[in-house]
Amino acid sequence: MIVGTLDTKGEEVEYLRGRIESRGHETIVVDVGVLQEAMTSADFAREQTARAGGASLDELVASGDRRSAVQVMMQGASRIARELNDAGKLGGAVAIGGGTGTHIGTGVLRTLPLGVPKLMVSTVASRDMSQEIGTKDITMMHSVVDMVGLNAVSRKILDNAAGAIVGMVEGNVALQASKPLIGVTSFGFCTAGAMHVRTFLDNQGYEMVAFHANGIGGMAMEDLVEQGLLAGVLDFATHEFADHLYNGYCGNIGPGRLESAGKVGIPQVVVPGGLDCIVLEFDSPESIPNQFKGRKIFWYDFRSGVRTTAEELAILAETIAGKLNKARGPVKVVIPTMGWSEADGEGAPLFEPETNQVFVEELRRLLRSDIPIVEIDAHINEAGFAEAAVLALDELMHTHQKQEKDKHNQGTRKESLDR
Repeated sequence: MIVGTLDTKGEEVEYLRGRIESRGHETIVVDVGVLQEAMTSADFAREQTARAGGASLDELVASGDRRSAVQVMMQGASRIARELNDAGKLGGAVAIGGGTGTHIGTGVLRTLPLGVPKLMVSTVASRDMSQEIGTKDITMMHSVVDMVGLNAVSRKILDNAAGAIVGMVEGNVALQASKPLIGVTSFGFCTAGAMHVRTFLDNQGYEMVAFHANGIGGMAMEDLVEQGLLAGVLDFATHEFADHLYNGYCGNIGPGRLESAGKVGIPQVVVPGGLDCIVLEFDSPESIPNQFKGRKIFWYDFRSGVRTTAEELAILAETIAGKLNKARGPVKVVIPTMGWSEADGEGAPLFEPETNQVFVEELRRLLRSDIPIVEIDAHINEAGFAEAAVLALDELMHTHQKQEKDKHNQGTRKESLDR
């Protein structure tokens, strides 16, 4: 599938189509242009794209509302892409565009599930693309030159793009798990613990899929849970919530963080990894933000960790309890009493077990009575704690599997009786 505005990028789309087809692949061109006459033909003309987006092309042109037109065409092309993928007719998707075309193209690509090859050839790819990419596996290619007609440079870039998308489509590694996949969040100060988790998960017959708890990473795990790719979650590093309090280094989380496993109903174990600190970008006493002067500091690199207070941990407990209380599936909270990160341990600069206990007690007060809190006399980075967390998840997994099997058997028996 090729997505482009054929009124401004028609020559480029036509050339890209030819280069892909010369490699033995079929193409489906979707026109998302509105203003001028299309320069080349499309398999889904702009009129069809607009209708798929819930409007007529004539209405969009008559309104003169560019913002609305962009939204409608993006929604229409996204719907076409999803329907093609659901029908098994989509091997991959590539889009071409400038600023507006990149917004539309990445919007379409983001609607496709993990593993479907996605390539965006963009004139603005060298900018911050975090919002355009989001949590998706989109490959960005900088066009270097503006896409205003073909020339020796743009032909070479587009030929490379054709080779890239064809190469991805021809990849022979399927997204098939031989073991149940467990999503695990990790964070720099808790990496040693996460490595132990991997070992114990493997011993129990699971495969770990790690997510860097850097804001986007946590949300990416939520996304894969909702796509049905993960069988369980061990949220080992919930540090993003601490950073979110002050727009810290890893604080770019959405409202759905820590909610997808509960919504889908799969088992989850939650650990307060990294909640002992807020990571901010400063690296000297002179550059400490005024509001944090006087607090304990863990000097790291260009970032530093500021000790969370009892008041902040009470807020975090309320937030986390509110999310876990909505869970439809089994939940357990496992807490290391000897420290929650590399910065928080005996002899470490942020070690304050009495402050951490405020979080534990507040969480215990606010959580549903059927959600257990288990305290382990260990540090988060110790192998013993990782083993305890994995065994807690394994117990939930087995209980959940038995309940699902019983539900299935009851449904089967009911069907037999109804007959």
